[in-house]
Amino acid sequence: MKIQELKKRLREKATLNRGEISNEVAAEAADAIAARFFGTWAPGRSKVIAVYWPIKSEINIRLLIEKLYRAGCDIVLPEVVASSKVLLFRKWTPEAQMTKGSYKTSVLTANAAVMEPDWILVPLLAFDSERFRLGYGGGYYDATLSHLAKKKEIFTIGVAYDVQEFDAVPKESSDFQLDAILTEKKVIQKEEKY
Repeated sequence: MKIQELKKRLREKATLNRGEISNEVAAEAADAIAARFFGTWAPGRSKVIAVYWPIKSEINIRLLIEKLYRAGCDIVLPEVVASSKVLLFRKWTPEAQMTKGSYKTSVLTANAAVMEPDWILVPLLAFDSERFRLGYGGGYYDATLSHLAKKKEIFTIGVAYDVQEFDAVPKESSDFQLDAILTEKKVIQKEEKY
């Protein structure tokens, strides 16, 4: 079976798994994610941290975003730029103006400052113990992370529910291996980087 077909089937299964999570479990997981992040890492006030505004049944990281902001980190949100696979990141504050972006995402308005992240929290549909992820198939995060990693040292964290873990995610040479995976139950991480 071709890798694209394997990915398509896994996306379908992972979407179903994630869609079965109850609102109560989702709320508990959001609290646990924020606590586990700060129990594992201390990014420091000088870091620019890219987050995502959850869509569909993605794990809700808004509490984590608020805590990172209150800890003094600069927070940026991704935006799809039509002519590029590389995402643009704009600075977020609680007062920031949001608008609708591509793929039903929420993005910041064009007057928000553009910044380059040091740490990137990455949404996903599925992940494995090797820290590979399966996204929605657009390739934006893989292209963006590869682009940034060539320019500077970055730290990448896939954020997901524990039920999104699979034995193996089909991979291609363009698929970016994350530094860590954060779920409500555990952290999978390569050797200490920060």
